[in-house]
Amino acid sequence: MRASNHTTDPSPDGDGGAAEAAAGAGAAGSGPVADPFDPDREGVYDAQPGGMLDLGRSHPVIEVVYRHRAQVGGRVRSVRIRPWGEIPTLEAVVADATGALTVAFLGRRSIAGIRPGGWLTVEGMVGQRNEKLVILNPAYDLRPID
Repeated sequence: MRASNHTTDPSPDGDGGAAEAAAGAGAAGSGPVADPFDPDREGVYDAQPGGMLDLGRSHPVIEVVYRHRAQVGGRVRSVRIRPWGEIPTLEAVVADATGALTVAFLGRRSIAGIRPGGWLTVEGMVGQRNEKLVILNPAYDLRPID
């Protein structure tokens, strides 16, 4: 069963207002507008049941693209707590053989299990801070230190 994060529109045809949006959008002949909540639409993020990450979907850090969702895994190279403005933030650098990426957990001073040397897989939207790629508040999966 797929969970949905949008609310149901009480439109009479039960399509959530998609027909009205499609009718008024785009130029003539441009085709229908894709429903962003259609589970069969290509490119929809498929989370595992129970919120677990599919560890087989991880990509090398070098393939991470700004403003796209990414799932990467690697060793935690470093962990530090520093303020982002007035908000304490736990930052961890996750590195694999191709590069490193910062993950930031806003409002957190610690997360049990995240420590240098541990294996961490994260998934989220890639942003940028101080000219470096960062994933904010990612979904994550921890593996024990070997």
